[in-house]
Parts: sequence; C-alpha cells; structure tokens
Amino acid sequence: MNDDNGGDSRLTNAWPYLIIAGASLIFASNHIIARYLGGVIPPMGFVFWRMVIGAIVLLPFAAPGLLAQRHLIRKHWKLFALMGFLFVPLGNGGIYAAYSFTTALNGAVVSAAQPVITVLLSALLWRDLINGKQGIGILIAATGVLAIIARGDPGTILALEFNIGDLLMIVAIGAAALHNVLVRNVPRDISIPQLLVIVQLFGLMFTTPLYIAETIYVRPVPFTGESVAALIWVGIAVTAVAVGLTNAAIRSLGPNKASISNYMRVLFTAALAILLLGETFEGFHLFGLVAVVGGVYLMTRGKTVPAK
Repeated sequence: MNDDNGGDSRLTNAWPYLIIAGASLIFASNHIIARYLGGVIPPMGFVFWRMVIGAIVLLPFAAPGLLAQRHLIRKHWKLFALMGFLFVPLGNGGIYAAYSFTTALNGAVVSAAQPVITVLLSALLWRDLINGKQGIGILIAATGVLAIIARGDPGTILALEFNIGDLLMIVAIGAAALHNVLVRNVPRDISIPQLLVIVQLFGLMFTTPLYIAETIYVRPVPFTGESVAALIWVGIAVTAVAVGLTNAAIRSLGPNKASISNYMRVLFTAALAILLLGETFEGFHLFGLVAVVGGVYLMTRGKTVPAK
C-alpha cells in the first residue's frame, strides 16, 4: 500500500516537469521557425495570425466557461489587458522582431536570462524567493546553456556585440517573464483554456492596429504554402498547446521553478538544429545536456509557494 502511494506521489510531483519538457520542445520549434522565416513573415503579422489561429482553435472549448465567468473577467479586465499586451505584441511580437536584427547566437544568450528576470520579478511582486539549491540550479543550468551557445569557447560570449535586436529581445523576454509571474494572480475559477483565449483576445486588441500599419507601410504577410504551414503550427501547437501546458505548470510550481523551461527550450533548440540543419553533436553539447539536467533537478528541490 505504501509503495503504491509513494508511486502515485512521485507521479503527481513529476507531471508538471513532464509537461514543461513537452512545452519546451514545442517552443523550441517556434524559435527554429522564427529564425528561418524571420526575413519572410513580418513580426506583427506573425504574432497576429498566430494568436488568431490559436483563439479559433480554443474558443469552442472555452466559450461556455467564458460566458459563465463573464462577471469575473469584467472584474479583472485590467489584469487580463496587461497580460495580453505583455504576451502578444510586446513579448512574442518583440521576439519575432528581434530575429530580424540579431543573430541566433545573440538571441539565445539574451533569452537565457528570462529565468533570472522571472525570479527578480517574483521577489519584487510576491516576495517569492528561491532556496540555495534552486539558486545553484539556475547557475548550473545557465552554464550548460551558455556552453552550447558558445560552442565550448568562452571567448564567443565575451566577443558578442549587442545591437537593437538584442535590446528588443531583452524587452520581449522581460514582458514574457512578467506575464508568467502574473499568471499567479489569475483567479482559479478561470481555467487554462479560458485564460489563453482571454489573453489572446486582449492581446489582439493591441496587435491589430500594429498589424494593419505594418501591412500598409512595411510589407504584408506572404501567404505561401510554407508560411501558412508555419502559421498553423505556431497557432495550434505553440499558442494553444505549449502555452497552455506552461500556464498549468506555473499554477502548480510557481513562476520561479517553471522558468527552468527556458533552459530546456534552448537545449531543445540546439537539438533540433542538429537534427534538422545537420549540425554536429560535439563535446560541449554533452556538457550542456548534463548541466541543464542537473540544474533542472536542483530547481525542483525545495518548497514552492502555491499560486493564488
């Protein structure tokens, strides 16, 4: 009996990390696509159609609950509007815009800072501090990520020259980190599918004027077979599935522990680059893998402050 209960307990404790791993793999595909099509699909068009497709997919599942919770949504509309602005045009739109100006190496280095920003924001807003093991886990995981990005050469990191794209990436990941921290403030009566649709719709209110201006004065979205396939994937797999899994993990673990998904995402991005782009698996990849897994383990230790 005790063994069965112990197994159930371990499974219950493990599931948030399993879904984080799955979400991180999907998010990695988003970065591969963003880098590959960064000069083809303009950023506001990319994020506009991604959110439209995601909302269309989720709305049939969320609509009944949205009607039932309309008074709660109206009560917290300022929170949802802020989350929509942070997540859609500023966060994801900023990432797509950044890849038009910066290199993949620079973007990966900057985005690896998101867990640190998340921890700082959690400390400022919630006084949600991490323990020593979790802090060491962040440093170890960051070391593994940087080893992969620098291809085993520390001089690569020191030689980076930051440009407007890197600054855009910093703003974007800061916005994403704040959005993730604010998930804790969402009432529990709002389900994950409902929250996704709410944030997407509020985000589209801010994004639509930017998309129209971009279409008129910059360039429209080219609706080719390649671009449509990419938009469908990021709209369904990334926006509906991966973001939903991440929000569920944040509610279970808190934003600090859940932020370790950023390291896993960079690791998976490197793996996809090896598989899809033909890059060679080298010693620094193995070192990075061991460091990230070790960091993830340490980040899972200690007491998590429960979400509201």
